[in-house]
Amino acid sequence: MQKFFVNTRDIDQNEIVLTGNNAKHISYSLRMAPGEHIVVCDGQGNDCICEISRITSDCVYAFVTERRRNFAEPPYKAVLYQALAKGEKMDYIIQKAVEFGVYEIVPFESSRCIAKLREGSADKKVARWQRIAEEAAKQCGRGVIPRVAEPVSFKSAIEAAKGDGLCFMCYESEEQRSIGEIERAEKYSFFIGPEGGFSAEEVEAAKAAGITSVSLGARILRCESASGFVLACLSYKNELT
Repeated sequence: MQKFFVNTRDIDQNEIVLTGNNAKHISYSLRMAPGEHIVVCDGQGNDCICEISRITSDCVYAFVTERRRNFAEPPYKAVLYQALAKGEKMDYIIQKAVEFGVYEIVPFESSRCIAKLREGSADKKVARWQRIAEEAAKQCGRGVIPRVAEPVSFKSAIEAAKGDGLCFMCYESEEQRSIGEIERAEKYSFFIGPEGGFSAEEVEAAKAAGITSVSLGARILRCESASGFVLACLSYKNELT
């Protein structure tokens, strides 16, 4: 069934009214009709199975036939601190991170970032990334829409992450500890670097803040695939074993 997110207050009644982009998508893109079923979620992990009863030019009316707790959310929270990547790589990273169960994404600018945000462009970028996160959450049946935060500096990212759950940095030159040694936890905060990787100074700054450095194995991953690999490892550790 197709999934749509609404505000919590909109699912309190037995009839839910979908408007705006949700209504347009149902009416014009999907060409759905009365009698068909959809899933409406409040973004807080509560799903409503609904039957469309009426469609107007700008609204879709649906009756709630079943209420249930969403089953797709991980039993932990994973916050991805992602260095800005060039081109459309950030779009891909955000989409796949949401599919793999990320809770929040915090973009940051490090010394080796090729991509740089121009002054005044951050708001548009974040709005675009948030839309990508919402679409990915719909597609994979999430019960929440992961938040994409405003980009910050590397220093600010370190300050925000330290002490916030189990914190680690993925570093290709780490030889002592691997991702496989990460323990189960209720919350993770982890760092993925840019195309050129982290500088030695950044790794030292992270370690000084108490953030562990880990290896992702013998193969060096691209910045756009590393976060998905980490999230898959966390899922295996916490959900599949």
